[in-house]
Amino acid sequence: MNLRQLKIFLTVCESGSMSKAAKKLYMTQPSISQTISELEQELNVKLFERMNKKLLLTYAGEVLKEYAKRISSLVEEAQSTF
Repeated sequence: MNLRQLKIFLTVCESGSMSKAAKKLYMTQPSISQTISELEQELNVKLFERMNKKLLLTYAGEVLKEYAKRISSLVEEAQSTF
C-alpha cells in the first residue's frame, strides 16, 4: 500500500464512483479500478460492494477510509512543516 493508492481510494470514497474519481484525478477509469483491485488483493479484503452501478463501502473499506484520512492528514501536516 502506498500514498497514491490511498489518495485514489479516498477520492473514490468521496465521489462514490470510479469514473467520477477518474475525472477528478485526471486518470482513466480502468486505472482507478485497477488500483482499487490491487489494493483489495494486497489487503486480502473487499473494500467496495458493487450494487446497481453504485459503490458501497464494506466494513473493511470503512476502516481503511478512517486510516487513510488520518494518514493523509499527517502527510499534509508534515508537508506544511517545511
